[in-house]
Amino acid sequence: MAGLKTASGEVIDGSFELQVEVEEGDAAGQAGTPGPPAAARTLALRVTGDLHVGGLMLLIVETVGVQRDWSDHALWWAQRRQWLLRPGRTLDALGVGGDARLRFAPQHRPLRLRLPNRCRLRLRLSFAQPLAHVVAQACRLLGICHPEELSLLRPPEEEEEGEGRKGSASPPSSDFDLSHLLLPPGEGEEGPGPEPLPHLPPGCYRMLVAPRGGLGPVAPPRPPRGNPLLRRTRLHARWLDSSRSLLEQDVADDEELLLRFKYHCFLDLDPQRDRLRLALLYEQARWALLTEEIDCTEEEMMLFAALQYHIDEVGGSGEPGGAGEGDEVDDLDAALSNLEVKLGGGSEPPGPLEELTTIPELAEELEIYRPRKLTLRGFRPTWAVLKETSLSYGRSPPVPGEPLQQLNLRGCEVTPDVDVGAQKFCIKLLVAAPEGMSEIQLRCRDAPQYARWVAGCRLASRGRSLADASFGAEARGVLGVLGLQPGGAPSLPPTAPGATQRPPPDPRVLLAPRFQRKVKAKQLVPRLLEVLHRVGALSPAQARLRFLEAWRALPGFGLAYFLVRFKGSRRDEVLGIGPSRLLRLDPGTGSVTRAWRYSALRQWNVNWDTQQVTLELEGEVTLALCVLSAPCQALHEFLGGYLCLGGRQPGQPLDLHLFHKLTGGQEPL
Repeated sequence: MAGLKTASGEVIDGSFELQVEVEEGDAAGQAGTPGPPAAARTLALRVTGDLHVGGLMLLIVETVGVQRDWSDHALWWAQRRQWLLRPGRTLDALGVGGDARLRFAPQHRPLRLRLPNRCRLRLRLSFAQPLAHVVAQACRLLGICHPEELSLLRPPEEEEEGEGRKGSASPPSSDFDLSHLLLPPGEGEEGPGPEPLPHLPPGCYRMLVAPRGGLGPVAPPRPPRGNPLLRRTRLHARWLDSSRSLLEQDVADDEELLLRFKYHCFLDLDPQRDRLRLALLYEQARWALLTEEIDCTEEEMMLFAALQYHIDEVGGSGEPGGAGEGDEVDDLDAALSNLEVKLGGGSEPPGPLEELTTIPELAEELEIYRPRKLTLRGFRPTWAVLKETSLSYGRSPPVPGEPLQQLNLRGCEVTPDVDVGAQKFCIKLLVAAPEGMSEIQLRCRDAPQYARWVAGCRLASRGRSLADASFGAEARGVLGVLGLQPGGAPSLPPTAPGATQRPPPDPRVLLAPRFQRKVKAKQLVPRLLEVLHRVGALSPAQARLRFLEAWRALPGFGLAYFLVRFKGSRRDEVLGIGPSRLLRLDPGTGSVTRAWRYSALRQWNVNWDTQQVTLELEGEVTLALCVLSAPCQALHEFLGGYLCLGGRQPGQPLDLHLFHKLTGGQEPL
């Protein structure tokens, strides 16, 4: 029986004409230069709905008739912004009809990455896989462990970046073109091996791990005026969605993106495997301080500036103890154990505290002040006792049998308020209370007492007692941030024979702009030299680790801020998401009005249609909010990422399936 025919004589067999655009050119271009637009031709193919994707690609290759490697090509559906990567699916199952416009294009395409040290690399990465897999591929090529800590984001606006490239027709040149490097299929999911990849150019690797050298440093861009807290809420609107591909997010060939550490949960730092990771961490921390993305006191800024100068000048000058010395790894090993303890997982040999049969405590005289309305009282001498997670205080000297006032410090906020020059050693505690946050201030008599109490309060806020093995390292780290040795004496810089005379530090390139506006540069140089005298004995590797320790000790470390509107509220507020806590802040004053640790978070739900997030906390507390400063996906990723990464222990492998499940978008958990 003959088939049905139209009036024009065409056979009606259920087929339809499909327009397919084929890119035949090399999307990677030539080494060192951006590739020209790939040559494209349009094919009109007669297909049926039961044809599967693999058969359609075979038909395209046979129709083109060009002998070349087509293994990297795949089908992109432009109207739905979707890759057709499952070759067994039929066109009818996917909904592909005659009105669809498909493109047969390479999956791996050139992309420019700007690292935290401002170096630009040109890589050839997949535009078809989810962003998390793309970041893993880039880290595998560069030799960076734990790619789950990093992600990609778009560069800031030109007025924020201050580079003045407006009107530039061509993209900026890359420092190194690595677009000819490709990973074998299946690699890139896990971190690299113990050594950098052998095909990474030695000059590129040295440039990435070496200090800047101190010659012609780049001045930090001046941050825009306005509320600094509200300005920080806009930073996270630029993060790309980790569950979608680059092409789905309108990333073009040779576009420049920033590779940054997104989740500040750093574990398993190995000096032999992680030289590049440590170097990039230092650069990201340094620029975050210079661009005022994180707050610090004037005393802390002086320490950061002195360490920057010491690392750049000594590390790049070839002096004894510099970057080229053979004992760098030994110094790194010696200092790394202390850093691992501070990062939440190392252990120390048992000390006197661990050998006690009773629970240790801190019992000393402090000056305590509790700010209240309509009161003129200041600091008063008080007998304070810190035991487990409770702070008790009362009359000094203590009276036997007199009850003491008691506060539970679990989940509290510990903020240092220190000025070594003025001998001011204060600790501000924000303790959760039914009516909000209750503030109490402690003033210590000297630096050793301050270090003990800061370390004890930080452990108590994490739910740990003074018997914890990290108490001693925590106290020594606090003294290290102040630039003091445990004995209280300043460290003296070594006098090496034949060492070159270093130029004086320039505060204009070492300090954040807000500190430069307070004091003239000539007055800042003596203060920098004084701090430099205390840290001058450190090797560049030790100074870099000291910098990271001090950065992690800042109250705002790892906090991602989002401007939100809570349900039932008439004004906007700020929600801070950190490695171990959630903060609710007042956008006008920046003060914390409520804090929760992740142990109090029962679950969270996201309504992707209304872009509303619901947080269910212990105590029958439910918070519904809408994110105003960034896509809802960004807040969802920070919550899931910190919950998954923050609970790891050193040496524990990452559950990649759980990580992608918690950070993925619009998928049921």
